[in-house]
Amino acid sequence: MLGVQSKAQTKLYLDSMLKEAYIAKYPFHEGLTCIPFYCDPFQVRNIKASDTSMCGKFVFINKNFDVKIRPIFELPCYFEPKFSEGLCAVNIKGEIVYIDSFGAIKINTHLPACSMQKNKATPFVKGQAKLYKGSNTPKNFTEIYTINTSGKRISSVAMVKVKLKPVIIAANERERKKDKQPLDIKNGNDKPTDITVFRPVFDLPGLTVKNHYPISEMDAQRLLNKYPHKNNRMLLYYDCGDYQKENMADEDTFYCGKFVFVDTLFNVRINAGFEMPCGFEPEFSEGLCAVGIDSQIVYIDTIGRIKIKTNLASCNKEQNKASTFKNGIATLYHGNINSPGFFTTIAINVYGERVRLLEFDELELAAKRLDKFSNLTPEEALDCFVGKGKTNGYWFLVEKSGKVRKKLVLKP
Repeated sequence: MLGVQSKAQTKLYLDSMLKEAYIAKYPFHEGLTCIPFYCDPFQVRNIKASDTSMCGKFVFINKNFDVKIRPIFELPCYFEPKFSEGLCAVNIKGEIVYIDSFGAIKINTHLPACSMQKNKATPFVKGQAKLYKGSNTPKNFTEIYTINTSGKRISSVAMVKVKLKPVIIAANERERKKDKQPLDIKNGNDKPTDITVFRPVFDLPGLTVKNHYPISEMDAQRLLNKYPHKNNRMLLYYDCGDYQKENMADEDTFYCGKFVFVDTLFNVRINAGFEMPCGFEPEFSEGLCAVGIDSQIVYIDTIGRIKIKTNLASCNKEQNKASTFKNGIATLYHGNINSPGFFTTIAINVYGERVRLLEFDELELAAKRLDKFSNLTPEEALDCFVGKGKTNGYWFLVEKSGKVRKKLVLKP
């Protein structure tokens, strides 16, 4: 055991404003909070020479700002130390351990506190705490198990709700089974009647849903309002916070720390089989979305299948970009390494074929502009665009391939 109590009480000296700021940022749990020991230059006369070694290191203090646990520990990398039921998980010598309010080690989990496993330990609740042990494999599954205050692993108990459900027993069924229930003679009925009995019914707890991002109703609505959700697909960073860890299926820890596409119910529809491009943010439109796969910009459909390969690097000094599709056309921006910020633009259709439509401004589906031109019929407008020439300002009827069909005449 490590003894950490000093004979003389050490105090953290701060001015009133700084104290308020610390209390707001570092809430107390069971009368203790973990904060950095700040050596205020204006309080130097009050700081003992022996205590200057703590400057900038984390300690536990009480509400009087007395140091109760000196910096014999470090912060874990993936959770905040909080006391609960007399214990707190911290990092000592690179491992997650639980200490008591005197700083003595009570439980050693033998889990690395800072590693690619991203291990976590929760505060104790009713004598139990959960440990999240990463696998440190490419899929990064997380094993979740429960320990007691002695550090022993225990089986999780599923709580079952029992309620009484009314069941009607028909009169003929009672007679067939020769039920000895009394007859309703008081009301002049000497034959068996229907009766209602109550039998216990067990409601099993609901199962966690796989391939789903657990999120509160309020947070879900906020995200839906903030980010595009076209084609029932939204880009989402699968953050495994405390709420997600408590409500997610164990298999879904594979998604932790990765980007996925979800639908409006936050079911994962496209998993982490793609990369984030460096020059733009992926967004679905007309059933397609540009992402990075194998360091190349490609367009995928709503189930993650590659539909178009652009042959542009997704992350390099060129900073290439790809737009969303509009009216069946998207624009690729091929960057210039020697002239950052300058791009060669290429228009493509939904088959990835290059088209010449970038030679025209104000492109719009011809069917939407029938009222603008005197020589344009609905039959001609089918599957075509109207656009204004960049050099001469004339309007043209243009096929999706970029081929000009004819010159258009504006109505007076």
